[in-house]
Amino acid sequence: MSNVIKYLLLGALVCLALVCYSVGSTTGAVAFITMGVLLEIAFWLGIIKSTRARRQS
Repeated sequence: MSNVIKYLLLGALVCLALVCYSVGSTTGAVAFITMGVLLEIAFWLGIIKSTRARRQS
């Protein structure tokens, strides 16, 4: 997967996490807040994975 596509996907994860946080905080829906947390975790794991791969190269 090219770096551009990877960074676009990571950006989309952050945007979706922020949307889930805002919807969850205004409606009080715990499911949206939980989904936002999971999306943010996926984002950080993707960043850490790409940083480690760059160091090893």
